[in-house]
Amino acid sequence: MEVKDDRVQLQETVYIDSVFLLNLVMDLYLLMLTAKVLGKTATYLRIFAGSITGAAGYCIVLCVPGIPYAMKVLLGMIPTGVLMIKIVCKTKGIRELIRATGYLYLFSFFLGGFILFLKGKLCVPKEFENSALLLALLGFTGYAVCSRIIEKYREKRRNCFCRVCLCTDEGTMEIKALIDTGNGLVDPVSKKPVAILDEEVWSYMQKWKRPEKYKAIPYHSIGKDRGLLEGYMVDFMEVIGKTEKKQYKDVIIAVFEGKVSGRGEYQMILPPGLSV
Repeated sequence: MEVKDDRVQLQETVYIDSVFLLNLVMDLYLLMLTAKVLGKTATYLRIFAGSITGAAGYCIVLCVPGIPYAMKVLLGMIPTGVLMIKIVCKTKGIRELIRATGYLYLFSFFLGGFILFLKGKLCVPKEFENSALLLALLGFTGYAVCSRIIEKYREKRRNCFCRVCLCTDEGTMEIKALIDTGNGLVDPVSKKPVAILDEEVWSYMQKWKRPEKYKAIPYHSIGKDRGLLEGYMVDFMEVIGKTEKKQYKDVIIAVFEGKVSGRGEYQMILPPGLSV
């Protein structure tokens, strides 16, 4: 307590070692979540190094006098976050770096809100509400919740994929397919569901490119009112799931000009009528 001009001013003491350790633990949680959601195989050593960088950067910025907190965040913590991501995730390109940094601060926002929520629900006494141990434990709870949500999402996404075997000019080819429940593309004549295939894969299936096999598939999409896809009927296709597989005869395949997946994760889009 300090007295100035007959006024009492209370000054709070900040222990920089406690701030460093707390931020180190929180950064560990955040970087592990970011690596998990991005599917990066980050080692524990890199995660620890990134966490030390983040905690040290926060403490350095915090100790700089005469700068508003908002400016400290903008000029210090955001670059520190970018550096943490580069150390841990080894991102390639500016877009992936921005995306990863966005996830880092999204998880930071969620974890902060989750901790405040739990503190309110638990009715923590005032003398313990800023305890580093308590905050670390609440942060771990938030980390566990986020980690479980990510695992559930990835499991659900994995269930949307399957393998497809196609008969090509060079023999049987196995590709990866996405089962899209929103794919309502059908052949206007036979009313059969239509699968959509990469143009590159189709180049290995030229033996099916015969006039009697040709189909014109009308479609409409966002950004383009209507159009026609070149399609052909193939005699046989096998769809292989985790626990079962199905064979389909006289399957209509529409040829997509380019890649159906921007990242090359899959080469075919299957409608529900052609799935396992």
